[in-house]
Amino acid sequence: MFYIRKLSKKSNLFKIRDAASNSIIEADVLKQELGTTRNTLSFWKSEDITDLKNAMKAILLSTTSIETSQFIVVNDEMLDKYGIERNYEEKGITGYRGYENLHVNLCNLDYGKMGAMLNIIKEISGEKAYIPELKREEVKRYIIEVKRDGLLDEENLRPELKAAIDKYCPLTA
Repeated sequence: MFYIRKLSKKSNLFKIRDAASNSIIEADVLKQELGTTRNTLSFWKSEDITDLKNAMKAILLSTTSIETSQFIVVNDEMLDKYGIERNYEEKGITGYRGYENLHVNLCNLDYGKMGAMLNIIKEISGEKAYIPELKREEVKRYIIEVKRDGLLDEENLRPELKAAIDKYCPLTA
């Protein structure tokens, strides 16, 4: 299984990758990219690393804006190496109707496991398949596909994203 997460800033990927030691990574980078709730970290799952489209759509439709998006992808082997547990019970909140079950929480996290997450990000940062990026136009295209297929759940969209979709993602362009 593969797990994908959108980073808030592409530059943070390089700040993590280029840090000589985890102890010198800025606290704000950790908060922005690995912020937890109830000791969990939200990811979305995919069976195949070559087809992350549905997980990406679910992520994009859970955010607040339409922008170039940097992702990280990890897999079971990486998480097992560091003893990071997964919980599949909590449905994700997304505007992509029918794909709420792609959500997964990495759970029971502590400082050691957060350090392990940083190590994983460093390990994958040189492998394009594990750090996909969608340009703004691709993000718009994905959202238009969801709308066209009748799978846009406007009730679960954040108001800022709904306004952006109404403005930038018409079905006819």
